[in-house]
Amino acid sequence: MFTLMIGLSATGLAAGVGLGLARARRRQRDLYRTLGLAPVAADADGSARARRALREFAAAEARIRERSPHLSRAQRHELAMNLVRARDR
Repeated sequence: MFTLMIGLSATGLAAGVGLGLARARRRQRDLYRTLGLAPVAADADGSARARRALREFAAAEARIRERSPHLSRAQRHELAMNLVRARDR
């Protein structure tokens, strides 16, 4: 009985970790799509630019969320995307 309980709790823990990783991967794909970036960069330079753009986007979105909590998620993403694109020019 005790081994069954340990086995079930370990299975539940593994499932939780797997779902957490899947959610993180989906969030990253959504951010790539929002920024108009390819999900997998072909070269190291493109990959570095994509990571930098993601960090800037996340930081801008967090600032917007903090300062304007009344905006919807789509509005926050659009504003953050425009800010990141304006910095690149």
